[in-house]
Amino acid sequence: MAIKTKYFERWVDKVPQATDKVMAITGTTSGIGYWTSVFAIRKNVKALLLLNRASSRAEEAFQKLEEEKKLCGSTTILYKVELDLMSFESVKKAAEQVNELSKELGGLNILANNAGFGPVSDFRTDDGYDAQMQVNHLSHLLLTKSVFPSFDIALENGKEVRICQQSSGVRYMQKTAHEEKFFKKTAKGTLGGDGVNAGNERYHQTKLAAITFALEFSKKLKEKGYDTNQIKSLCAEPGFSETNLVSNSASGNTWLLGHLSKVVIWVMSLFMKRQSAADGALPLSHACFAEDISNGDFIMPNEYHVGTPTKSIAEGKLANGKAENEALGLDVNNQELCWRMSEEVLGDIFEFAKSKELSKN
Repeated sequence: MAIKTKYFERWVDKVPQATDKVMAITGTTSGIGYWTSVFAIRKNVKALLLLNRASSRAEEAFQKLEEEKKLCGSTTILYKVELDLMSFESVKKAAEQVNELSKELGGLNILANNAGFGPVSDFRTDDGYDAQMQVNHLSHLLLTKSVFPSFDIALENGKEVRICQQSSGVRYMQKTAHEEKFFKKTAKGTLGGDGVNAGNERYHQTKLAAITFALEFSKKLKEKGYDTNQIKSLCAEPGFSETNLVSNSASGNTWLLGHLSKVVIWVMSLFMKRQSAADGALPLSHACFAEDISNGDFIMPNEYHVGTPTKSIAEGKLANGKAENEALGLDVNNQELCWRMSEEVLGDIFEFAKSKELSKN
C-alpha cells in the first residue's frame, strides 16, 4: 500500500517562486528526483535540465513532468540530457550539453546531485571503480567540476548558485570512518564481496562521502575566494522514504543480495516510520529553493526518518541534528580524506572554474 503524502503540498507554498533559476538534477525517473522535479516545476523555474540514462522509464517520467506543467500552468522549460553515471565519458558529454544550454539560459543556478543506487554486489564500472562509489559520488563530482563554467556565468549575472549532494541515513547507521580503498580502482570482489553487510558498507561509504565532501567543499569555496552568500555547497537526506532504491539496483545485484536487501528494507519498515517519496523529496527541494539556506547546511527530516525539513548541520556546524549521528560527517579527517581521494581520481575540482583564486573584493 502506498504511503499517504502529508507535507508536500503545503511545503511547496512555503517556498518562493524561482522564475529566474536554471536547475539541473540527476535521477528523475522516480522517487526523490521525480518529486523534486515536480517541486521545481511548481516553483516555475526558468528551465529544468533532467539528467538520466536513456531508457523508456526516463521518457515516461519526462512525459509525466510535461503533464505536471500543464496541470499547474507552469512556465518551466524542460530539457532532456543523457547521463550514465557508470561512465566518466558519459558524464563529460552530459556536462558539455549542460554548459551549452546554460550559455543560452544565463548560467546554472542549482545542481542537485540526486541519483544513486545501492546496496549492490561488489562489481566495478568500466572505469575501474566500485559501482556504488562511482555512481553515487565520483561521477557527481566530475559533473560538478565540469559544469563550473555554467556556475560562473550565473555568478557573473549576479545570481545565486547552489550545489547540493544527496546523502542517506546509512551515513551514520554504519559506524565506520572513510577508508581510501573504497575510492580507489580495485579488482572486482575485493571490497567485501557480495554479502549484505559488505554491500551496506560500500553504500555507507558513498553516502558518508556526500556529506563529508559537501562540508569540505563549503570550506574550499571560501578558501578560493568565492562569496559564499552567492555560491553554496549543501547536502540533503530524504529520511526513510518510499522509493525504488533497492529495485532500481537489482541489475547490479546477485540474486541473493537483491532479495536480502529487499528483506532488510521490509524489516526496517516494521520498526521505523516511513514517508512518501514526495515528502522524502522535501529536504532536497528545501535545500535547492528555500530562502533560509547558507553555505555548509545539511537538510533532513525533522523527526530523522520522517517529517518536514530542518537543518541538522548549519554552516558546517551541528544544529538540530544528533551529535552521535553527525559525528562521522563532521569529522575533519573524514572530510579531508574524502576531498583528497576525490581529487586523486578526478583532479582539481576547481579546474574549470573561471579563476582558481578569486578576489574577495
